[in-house]
Amino acid sequence: TQVVEKKSIEKTQVVEKKTRKKSEYPKLDGYKFQVLFGAMNYLSMFPSFVFAPWLWAKVFMVDYETAMTAEATKSIQGVFLCLLVVVTPSYVMALNDKNALFIDVSVVQRCTVVFLGVILTALTGQDPFPGYNMCLVMTAVDIGGGFAHAFSHPRGFTGAFKGVYALFKNTPINAFNKALRVEAYVGMTFGFMACIYAAIVSDVIMSVMMALVSTFVFYLWVWFNAVDLSETCRKTLSSHRVLVAATLLTMCQVYDFGVMNIVFRLMAANLLLAIGSPYLGAISSGVGTLLLYINIVLPVSNDGFYWCSLWGVLTVIASNVWIWLFYDDYDEKQKKRVMGTHWQDKILGFFLFVSSGGLERAGFGGPGTVGAPVVYLLPFVTMWFTLETKMLNHIKTGTPFHPSWWCEGDLPEFSKTDWVNVTFGVGTALITVVLTTYAFYAISTAVGSSSLGFGVENTFKFVLFHGMLFIFHSGLWMIFASSGIPEMGDHPKIRAFPPYVPPGFFGVFRCRPHNCIPVHKVDLATGAICMFFGVFFCDDGANLSQNKSFKIAVGLAWAYSVFAKLRLHIQDYGYIPSTPHTSTPIQAVKKKGE
Repeated sequence: TQVVEKKSIEKTQVVEKKTRKKSEYPKLDGYKFQVLFGAMNYLSMFPSFVFAPWLWAKVFMVDYETAMTAEATKSIQGVFLCLLVVVTPSYVMALNDKNALFIDVSVVQRCTVVFLGVILTALTGQDPFPGYNMCLVMTAVDIGGGFAHAFSHPRGFTGAFKGVYALFKNTPINAFNKALRVEAYVGMTFGFMACIYAAIVSDVIMSVMMALVSTFVFYLWVWFNAVDLSETCRKTLSSHRVLVAATLLTMCQVYDFGVMNIVFRLMAANLLLAIGSPYLGAISSGVGTLLLYINIVLPVSNDGFYWCSLWGVLTVIASNVWIWLFYDDYDEKQKKRVMGTHWQDKILGFFLFVSSGGLERAGFGGPGTVGAPVVYLLPFVTMWFTLETKMLNHIKTGTPFHPSWWCEGDLPEFSKTDWVNVTFGVGTALITVVLTTYAFYAISTAVGSSSLGFGVENTFKFVLFHGMLFIFHSGLWMIFASSGIPEMGDHPKIRAFPPYVPPGFFGVFRCRPHNCIPVHKVDLATGAICMFFGVFFCDDGANLSQNKSFKIAVGLAWAYSVFAKLRLHIQDYGYIPSTPHTSTPIQAVKKKGE
């Protein structure tokens, strides 16, 4: 009887499975067919525009004789050529069941990344036609088509987004795919910077869309190959790299897109180096990102306050988007760390705003002044540091620079890969030691060291100087009381420099890292608020009551800060972390010996 029942159940399951396949496959075929349709479109756009531009004038609803200028024609050809060599091969390969999940990526990229690119193109006036005709056509066809494609997903509109999120959580299946993932993330950073460069520096029509497709969209394809659980065909990916690199170099030589040529040449170098090793491509992308950043800053250095404020806003927006997307997926301990990281992001964004404002008001924020390096470097390093801190949360690993994450066994002290350890270590050293120290030096030079004294008459200089001093001294105190000077990585060669210096005079005056954080937060908030009021509300000393009030407030703030630190050192005297500072290799040797 049990055998008969078992066979009956299996037969019912087979029937249900066949029925389910019959109901799902028509939708799935329609979902795939739209990719085939898109591949054919992207394949035909460039040649059809070259041989029949008058036909495209009708598509764009413009007069062929007057609107299709030489400059407009060249730029549209550039966009269509990028679509031909970057998007078409990935769409064709997505038709293979092995790469079918890339269909979800293509839908999401059209609904998000490309949509933002079209908006940025319109806002920067890079549409080739006065009535924004090309942006409107792209919105209707590419963006509207992307949303329509999303609605045809077998699981409904959100199915594609859920598919991409599932890919995001995948672990690369081998070392090569891990290297591809590093290349993809660094490459997307390069693509982001290329789009900003195209929007701010470039005067070439449609340069934002050319930068977006040739860089960011290509690295989305690399990212898919990294996180997809099927085997990546190296020869196919390498051939695609050569095709894109050759096309970009041809665009520089044949079309000559002026200031955009640096983007195309850097991207070609990234692609060709990545054929040898994705890590080489990642290094090249990182260097290229820095070069583009420098080329962006130089033209806007006279507007340093607005430039730094923009990056401060972007830092806060990125942090809020991160919380909105991923907060619910963390466990309770992670959520506490995540909210601490979120607070840190907001205070860093605010610091960009007030520090550049202080230098601008003091007359030291322009090129050739002591404040210029702050304008050049602080925004870039802030974004680098905050993004990598988010990555540490994602991969659930600690860092010796944040001892509260690992000192009680919540997370490992080091990441499994020293690429993460070293890059985060360098970013942390730059933002917490090098640039904060230099910002303190720049502001003290701008307002004069005499502004430290309570007898100074200029309220603006007094409050700004003390605000910066609160932030500067608190960072040094955290090194002394909490982290010491940790190693950059876990490998013995990397640990050689800088040598490890334990906190609190070799541990004697060390405090529990969790207890240091509230005191540090108060210092940072006090400093940022002082700088804000100093820049935007304090006068040069004409208002005597204002001068006296702010000096009393600053004096009380210093008294509280000193008292809180002394109290903490007395309370935590003799503190020993439950998880001592020991490298992973040493732990492995001990375990083997046991």
